[in-house]
Amino acid sequence: MNQVDVVTHHHADVSAGVRAMAPMLVAYAPFGLLVGGAVAASESPRAAWLSTWTIYGGAAHLAVLDVLQRDTGVLGAALVGLLINARMIAYSVSLAPHWRDASAGSRVAAAAMLTDATWALARNRDTADPRARRRFYFGAGLTLWFGWPLLVSLGVLVGGWLDGVPVATLLPSLTLGSLVVPQLRSRPGLAAGVAATAVAVATVSLDGGAAMVAAAAAGVTAAGLVHRRTS
Repeated sequence: MNQVDVVTHHHADVSAGVRAMAPMLVAYAPFGLLVGGAVAASESPRAAWLSTWTIYGGAAHLAVLDVLQRDTGVLGAALVGLLINARMIAYSVSLAPHWRDASAGSRVAAAAMLTDATWALARNRDTADPRARRRFYFGAGLTLWFGWPLLVSLGVLVGGWLDGVPVATLLPSLTLGSLVVPQLRSRPGLAAGVAATAVAVATVSLDGGAAMVAAAAAGVTAAGLVHRRTS
């Protein structure tokens, strides 16, 4: 294979990632607008908007803003965000074999782009070549990395328009559910789903942020335990 063919092949892997993420980005649009509305309604919209990149997770972002709005404190908000995004640890473990021979810089960049969507796409990518899988991952990851903040920014401009939509509060669950359901075919994914659902039902009377943290922690723990037993 000559140099031109190699470059074309590499470009095809990246383009495949972009094309795979594009419809997911469209599906994320209502959720992104909802997060943007919460950012606009926060006490410090600029700081909340900048945290789109540092938190980089719609559910965690909403929970952090909710905790801050309740005057729980910065430390409590940070803990909530970390616990909700703790599932990324399980995602990282499942993708680690494909990144063992990658450079440190590539691994750091991949970690920064890791979300439910990028993990789901990379996990289901049908290729035995880890380098091709990584190029696909970066194509998908960069698409979401630039697209998600754009959606949140549009939400800031729209403001609280979605607050009057009856199903607005269901958008986070519907968006995450569309990504999680296909993963229930695996034993760790099924364990996480069952544990999170059980805790969600048990904590239905609690504050939304606390219930979300408890469900996320239960799901991550269950998935980790099952993954350890089956590996």
